Amino acid sequence: MIKQIFLLILCLIGSFFGVKAQNLDKDTTAIKGVIIDFFELFSQDDLKYLERNCTPDFELYEVGTRWTNDTLINLINKRKAQKKTWERANEFNFISFKVQKNIAWVGYYNTAHLTNITSQQKRKVKWLESAILVKKKRKWWLVQMHSTALTK
Repeated sequence: MIKQIFLLILCLIGSFFGVKAQNLDKDTTAIKGVIIDFFELFSQDDLKYLERNCTPDFELYEVGTRWTNDTLINLINKRKAQKKTWERANEFNFISFKVQKNIAWVGYYNTAHLTNITSQQKRKVKWLESAILVKKKRKWWLVQMHSTALTK
């Protein structure tokens, strides 16, 4: 009888850790998706990527400047009013994840592959970035991002 109880406890503990690992994998995948989708804002110049990935009080710290949703909306509206001269493709290398309940901290390298539409000239711009996300109603949202440009 004691052996059976002990085995039952071991099975319960094992299943708990298995479920926890599955949840972390699911959260990690969802968090990556939010970050990747958010950066389509800069590739597509479409505000839907801001609206569906960021909280209303989102902040981006970029090269010593604080950007808010209003800052990003103004930037995208200005870019949409101009002729597009560069195409952008994004590449990410995620390096760290920390998830505690409904808060996540993420570190990653972000590379923008830029191609001039007219000349086909190519450029590459790289950043080391971190992001804080919150989970509300089973969806992850960007709250804050910090970006450091990397030199060549």
